[in-house]
Parts: sequence; C-alpha cells; structure tokens
Amino acid sequence: MKKTAIFLLACLAFATGCNDEFLDTFPETQINDDTFWKSASDLQVYNNQLYASYFATKGFRGGFNAGILTDDNLSDNSFVQSPEDVRLGINTANTPGREDWDWDLIRDINQMLENSAASDIEEAAKNPYIAEARLLRALEYYDKLKLYGKLPIVDHVLTDTDPLLYEAQSSRDEVMAFIKSDLDFAVQWMANTAESNRFTKDIANAYRARIMLHEGTFRKYHGLGNEQVYLQAAAESAEALMNSGNYSIDVNGDYNALFANMNLVGNDEIVFYRDYDDALQIYHNASNVLTHTEGTEFGGTKSLINDYLCVDGLSIEESPLYQGDATIEDEFANRDKRLAGTFAQPETYFVDGQLYLNSDPIGLSSNESSPSGYQVAKFYNEEQDRTAPWDRAYMDAPLIRYAEILLIYAEAKAELGSITQADVDMTINLLRAKAGVADLVLNQGSIIDDVRRERRVELAFEGFRYDDLMRWKEGLKLTEPVLGIRFNSVDIANYDAYEVGSDVKLNNEGYIISDQAYLFDENKNYYFPVPVNELSLNPNLEQTSGWE
Repeated sequence: MKKTAIFLLACLAFATGCNDEFLDTFPETQINDDTFWKSASDLQVYNNQLYASYFATKGFRGGFNAGILTDDNLSDNSFVQSPEDVRLGINTANTPGREDWDWDLIRDINQMLENSAASDIEEAAKNPYIAEARLLRALEYYDKLKLYGKLPIVDHVLTDTDPLLYEAQSSRDEVMAFIKSDLDFAVQWMANTAESNRFTKDIANAYRARIMLHEGTFRKYHGLGNEQVYLQAAAESAEALMNSGNYSIDVNGDYNALFANMNLVGNDEIVFYRDYDDALQIYHNASNVLTHTEGTEFGGTKSLINDYLCVDGLSIEESPLYQGDATIEDEFANRDKRLAGTFAQPETYFVDGQLYLNSDPIGLSSNESSPSGYQVAKFYNEEQDRTAPWDRAYMDAPLIRYAEILLIYAEAKAELGSITQADVDMTINLLRAKAGVADLVLNQGSIIDDVRRERRVELAFEGFRYDDLMRWKEGLKLTEPVLGIRFNSVDIANYDAYEVGSDVKLNNEGYIISDQAYLFDENKNYYFPVPVNELSLNPNLEQTSGWE
C-alpha cells in the first residue's frame, strides 16, 4: 500500500497579520467568500495552507534544532553540551521556554469550518476536507494542552468584539471533549485512501491513538481520573491500524536504514512521513547536525544505554552475556541491535579508530565528536553527510511509525490491566525479533516497566521521551546525574592529554559526568506558564498552577 507523506510546499496565504489581542485575531480575510467555498476543490486548496502551517514545525525543522532528532535534548536520553533553560529547570513566566500561545492556525481552521458548513457542497464531498481541518485542529489543540493543562475553546472565527477574547480558560475535561470530538469526526469521515500528502483514516486513527494514550496515562499518574475512557480509545485506534493489513515490521531489516532513508514511499513500517525532496528543493540539515556542528553538541546518556537489553532478553544487571563497560566494544557486545543502530562505535558510521569528546584538549581533528562519548548515529546517511551542503539534506522524516502504534497498543492494554501474551507477541515481540532480542514472556507485575523500556529504546531520538516522562509523572528523572561513557584509553582519542576535573569531569566510578545543575519542580514543571504579556492583555486568564 502506498504510504502517505506530507510536503511543505509554498502555499497561498489566505489571511495574514495580527493585532495584540491575546488570541491574535486577524484582519478580514482576503478571500472573496461570494466566489470561493463553492466546490470540494476549493476546500482542498484552502486546506493546503493548514497542512503547511501545522507541519512547518514537524519533521527535522532547521538550524541546529533538527526537530525529531534533537527534541530528546530536553530529556534524560541526551547529554547536551549546553542545555536549554527547560532542561535546566530555570525557565520563568517571562521566558517560558516552550511557549506556543499562538492562535493563528486555529483561526484559519475555524474559518474553513464555518465557510464549508455554510456552503452548498454535498456532505459526502466536503466532509473529508472538514475531517482534515478538524484533525489539524485537534493536533494543534493537544500540542497546547500538553503545555498549559487548560485552554480557551475557540470554535469559531473571532471578531474584535468577541467576548471570548477576554474569557478565562476552559477546564482540561472540556478541552479534551472538544479535541476528542474533532478526532472522532476525523476518523469517521477521513478517506481510506488519499492523494499524496493528505491524511487518511489510518493517519487519523494513528494520531487519535497517540493523543488518547498520552491523555489516559497523564490522567492516571497525575490523579485526574477518567483515564479508562482514553486508554480504551487508544487501544481501539491502534488496533484499527493493526487489523488494516496495511503495515508490518520487517524483522530482517536493518534498524537504522529506516531512518537514513532517502525515500520512505511504500515502506510498510511507516504510517506517515514528511517528504523532503531535492528536485522540489525541500531540505533539512539533520545529517550534518550529527557530525558537523563544531563538534556535535549532544550525545546519548549512560541511563539510556543501560536500558538496552542483552540478546537473551535480560537486563545488563541480570544477563550473563553482558561484558561490562570497560570499553564501548564490550558494552555493545551481545546487546539489542538497536543500540548499535542508534550510536556509533569506533570504525562504524562516521567514526574512525577512536571517539572524540568535545572537550578534547588537543583540539578536534574533525567535527565528529560528542560530550558523552555516545555519539548519535540514528538518521545518519553517509551520502548526505559527505556530499550535501550544510542545509541541503533530504532524507525523509518518519512522523508516525508502525512500531509506535504497536507500542501504543501494548501500553494501553497494560495500563488497562487487560494485556495478554498474544498482545505481547504481536507488538513488543515483533520489535524484539527485529532487534535480535529474545521474546518477552508476560509478567503482569513488570509489564508496564517492560513496555516503557521498549518504548524508550525503540523511539530514542525521535522526540518522544520528554513527553513520556511528563505523562508518567516521572519528571524527577530529569534531576538525576547525567553520565556518559566510562573514560578509557582504548576508546577516547588523546586520552593521556586530558586533565581530569578540568578538561573532563568524572564521577567516582570513572564515568563522564555533566557539570550542569539540573532542576525539576514537581509543583509546576509538568506544565508551562502562560506568557506574562498574555495575562496583561486578558486579566481573566489564569496563570498555570504553580507559576503564579
């Protein structure tokens, strides 16, 4: 089956500009409503800008922030040379970190929904495009809900005198009912197949599964209640994809080949991807971010490395196959194939005989280095890295992988307490087969931890880990010491030139350790503050709990 991708082509801007109202109202639309909104093709053309607006920040993005590759820098997966304020726990209401109090896209979507509802286009012709818009609205809303916990519900185009401009936020329950209504409509009306770059029913179900799992687990671990409804919805939507026959896991395939892929079209492990293309001049720089950013500024953490199992299915604490970590070769021996598919060892990928640290006292002979010794290789494509200019890479970016769908199903069933060995076999054990790891035998007492471990290693450096810690109420993991490789003369270039304590800092056991002070306030850091300027514009807005 042909898999669906999203291009971000230049789209006609139907409405531009904003004033200083807290919901960023727009001037009157430039569309002539008397002549537009007359056909399904009008709706399709209008929706193109909605896709472009939402997905502009998805995939690899640009600059040093390579999107899905570097989003894990907020989490305990990544040892970052210069952590952002959010990772350090020092962001404030004046500098709120992941601020996204912007309502431009919501207005554009509502404009489409109002005008299409009032049009004479037949329901069967217009509803699939309404479904596209409502799915995008659900995605945009949930992105915001994860940040703030409650939001104003804006379900129509606002005028300058609309009372909603100065109302307080609706509750999380009300906002989730609004989001779920959009998701349910999208699943009902989305086409089974679509033109390239457009949503399908499978994609709607995939996003519904992702959001429902997040909301269900967030509610469970934060004590908000009603989690069963969302977890059941997550399992149902994931199961719809699993029963579709459209996707499969290639258990004989190479793990990293899935990410270093120039063209994901037709790949049965991909549900949805962002299509980058040389001919269309749609580029990113993810490959070069791995190797050429004045020495790569991030690497893996010892915490993440330790979560990869040995091939016998046992942890490094339990398995007789574990060779220890005196060298990286020992550490990677007899381990889950995803470990070597995510991180470079000497004489693999772009690394020569030894690993370079950013703090090398001799000076880097190349830009291929990391602060931790665990240099990320996931998404590395040699052709792109060696030949493409800095910002001219065009490997495709997987936005939804079938592996994630399997993990959603397993986690939802585990959280519901209804998972069976058959469920494990058709989800986790498929992924383990590809990774060369022995099957998991269901243990109801440890299954939630087993699923979480599987999710961490399968989706590492794809931008999920921070959100996962937030929904599981595991924010304190972000305060744990951030460790790298065991400092050793075999692996580390110019080992003898380092002055311990100055050029490199080690803990008592000889592992590289970050000297940053990591903080996480359980009373407020699960959410982000509403920017103070927005509170000034609308005094009825409530500041996020803990940030008052």
